[in-house]
Amino acid sequence: MAKPWLAAPCLVAHGIAPDDLGQLAAGLNAEQFDPAVRWIAQVLEHRSVMHEAMRGSIRISEIVKAMKAYSYMDQGPQQEIDIHDGIEDTLTVMAHELKPGVAIIRDYDRSLSRLQVYGSELNQVWTRIVENAIEAMNGRGDLTIRTRHNADCATVEITDTGPGIPQEALSHLFEPFFTSKPVSQAQGRGLGLGLHIAYRIVVNRHGGTIQASSRPAETTNRVRLPLGCKGTGVA
Repeated sequence: MAKPWLAAPCLVAHGIAPDDLGQLAAGLNAEQFDPAVRWIAQVLEHRSVMHEAMRGSIRISEIVKAMKAYSYMDQGPQQEIDIHDGIEDTLTVMAHELKPGVAIIRDYDRSLSRLQVYGSELNQVWTRIVENAIEAMNGRGDLTIRTRHNADCATVEITDTGPGIPQEALSHLFEPFFTSKPVSQAQGRGLGLGLHIAYRIVVNRHGGTIQASSRPAETTNRVRLPLGCKGTGVA
């Protein structure tokens, strides 16, 4: 067969071994064998392309659904939500930023009550925190998301395994324009507004609290929302 290496990757990828080709050769003459192998390789390649296209279309559909849920389109300004749905929608929308080296660890308390909140704004909180965590880990580490029912509040903890934040910086973390990143950082980041916006949404809009704790190789952002909270409408 001329240039057999061209067909080999496709055949191997689909589990066709040399013994399988030997059985095929036994039933064909030399003139029939080459075109038969090329035809098999082409069929398998087309199937692979179609499979990837279908996977891609399913993925696009998932992202569109998540985007709609993330922004709470077609709903009022406040919604009664399961907080886990918002977190999962946020992770789906941010999937392109979650590098292969970042592992998502979920530790959810499914007994949490539904909350009456500004859903799309709360999703911005998860987005800002997760963005910072991803940047801190530089493409490799564990991102752990925990939810807990604590007395009269719902608690969400997002922990990364980045290098940690200096203790002297923690008290300024939610102040506007405070950042340890260069102002020129790409995509408009590095201006020090992300966590300040998250603070305003949690504290001013929902009457909750947001705090950060850190040590080497571990930083946790902890958001607490009153279980009976109703958004104040004040930013």
